[in-house]
Amino acid sequence: MAKIPEHLGSLTLSRQVGMGRHCQVWEALDTASGQRVAVKVVVPEKAGDAGQRRLLRHELAVARGLDHPAIIRIDTFSLAGGLPHLIMELYPHANLKKQIAAGVDEIAPRLHRIVTQLAWALDHMHGRGWVHRDVKPDNVLASADGEVKLIDLAIAARTPGLLRRLLGSRGPAQGSPSYIAPEQIRGLPIDPRSDIYSLGCTLFELLAGMPPYTASTTEDLLQKHLSATPPAVEAFNRNATASVSKLIRQMLAKKPADRPPTMKAVVQQIGAMKFLNRVVG
Repeated sequence: MAKIPEHLGSLTLSRQVGMGRHCQVWEALDTASGQRVAVKVVVPEKAGDAGQRRLLRHELAVARGLDHPAIIRIDTFSLAGGLPHLIMELYPHANLKKQIAAGVDEIAPRLHRIVTQLAWALDHMHGRGWVHRDVKPDNVLASADGEVKLIDLAIAARTPGLLRRLLGSRGPAQGSPSYIAPEQIRGLPIDPRSDIYSLGCTLFELLAGMPPYTASTTEDLLQKHLSATPPAVEAFNRNATASVSKLIRQMLAKKPADRPPTMKAVVQQIGAMKFLNRVVG
């Protein structure tokens, strides 16, 4: 794979902080403004791919319609240096996937705050007519005091209107296999309850150290989302409360109608709920 150049227009890249299939995320100094920023840049091999440019432009368009402290701010799309890239707010903290790998006990003192902030961020998106469609620990940056930033809006989709819901028109399945809602797998119309399912998978992993479903193949993993009974989170973390276990089961219901109706309802349920019987640290 060809290296990303050190300079993209006025940006001087200093440290890679993230990587996807076709993009890398770097910390950079904008020499024009003197500000440190994050840069999401398409890898050189995909620089001419019109689809990758559309995804970045779409992500910018989604972000411009949002205004929430727990959602990453995206400022500019640029082709400077020959590589399509987004210039974004820098939030120099590890994503939850990396933090989970270091042990869920380290997250425990911040867990309630992390999940509550993430739910409010998603509620804001839903209120602006968007469904994220890729809620997962990899897409949440979290600080040591539990402040979060929801990132990666590339496949966010408009909440379908009444006509599309009535017709049940299908679309391509998009999302991450370990966190994808059953209706996304089937290519059915999605709505905020699809993000509620994915948040349930994320909450499960924050407590258990692993997603609710695992399998040796993607096909088997998707089939579990469609038909397998969700495992009890307390089987993986005996410190998890009965209340949070019940909430996760509701969020992971196969049918959207059996889940909490809105993200605001999830926040209300969380309220003063204890996720853990005891918190060390």
